[in-house]
Amino acid sequence: MSQTSFVGGIPAGGSISGTNLIMGAGSQSRWANIFAGILVVGVVLLIAPLVEFIPMPALAALLIVAGFQGLRIEATKTVWQTSKVSSTVMVMTFIFTLFVPLHYAVLIGMALSIVLHVIGQSNKIVVREWVLFPGGLPEECPAPPTVPGNKLTLLQIYGSLFFAAAKNLENLLPEVDKAERAVVAIALRGKSDLSSTFINVLERYAQSLKAQNSKLMLIGVDPMVYKQLEKTGLLYTIGEENIFFATRKLGEAMNLAVAAANEWLQLKPGTLPFSNLSAEQGEPELLP
Repeated sequence: MSQTSFVGGIPAGGSISGTNLIMGAGSQSRWANIFAGILVVGVVLLIAPLVEFIPMPALAALLIVAGFQGLRIEATKTVWQTSKVSSTVMVMTFIFTLFVPLHYAVLIGMALSIVLHVIGQSNKIVVREWVLFPGGLPEECPAPPTVPGNKLTLLQIYGSLFFAAAKNLENLLPEVDKAERAVVAIALRGKSDLSSTFINVLERYAQSLKAQNSKLMLIGVDPMVYKQLEKTGLLYTIGEENIFFATRKLGEAMNLAVAAANEWLQLKPGTLPFSNLSAEQGEPELLP
C-alpha cells in the first residue's frame, strides 16, 4: 500500500477464482463485483460468527468449481493448433506454474514467447523478383542467383528487417560480381523503420554494384526511412536521384524507377524488357 501511495496509484486486488465464480453465476457487467463487495461487507458486519461454521472442505470445493469453470478448453485447442511457438509457450508456462509462483511463471512465459518470436522472425525472410511484361501485370518469380547485366532487376523483400533477418538477407540477394551496367531496384513500401544491420547490408550492396558500373535504387521509401538514409550517409552512397518515395497510387514509384532505369540504361522503347507498354502507342503506362 505504501508503495502505491508513493507513486500516486490506486490500490486494487484481483481474484481469478472470484471472477470465474460470479461469471458462472450469470454476471454480465462490472456491477457484479460491486454488489458482491456490498454483500460481503454486510455478511462481515451482521453474520460474521455464522461464517465461522462453514467447513473448509466446502470452501475448497467452491474454489475447485471456480477453477474448473475458468478452464477454456476451446481456447487451449486453438492455441495448440495455431503454431509450434504458441503450443510450446503454453506448455512451458503450464509447467512453470507447477514449480514457481504464478506471477513468475507468467513472466517466464512472456519472455519465452518474445525469444521464440524473434528467432522465428529472423528466419522468415524471402527475396522475390518482379518480372514486368509488356501490356501485362508483373509476375513474381524466385530471385535470380546473379544480377543480369544491362537490365533492371526489381526485387521485393518479404518478412521482418530485424537485425538477425537483415543478416540473412545479405545471403539471399543476387550476386553482383559479374554484373555490368545493371540496375537493382529494391521495393521498401510498408517499411517505416530500418535496422542498422539492414542499412549496412544496403551500403555494402550499393558499393558492390558501383564497382561493377551498376547502381542500386530504392522504391516506395517512407519519409522516416529517408531520414535514416540521410543520417547514416547511405543516401549519398546510393544517390538521391535513385530514391523514389511511396505515394498513394500503387505502382507510381515503381514506374518512375522503371523510367529512370530505362533512361540510364539507354534502351530503345521497343526493346524495354521490364515496363508495361501500350500495344497501340508503344509508350510506358503506369502500373496499377
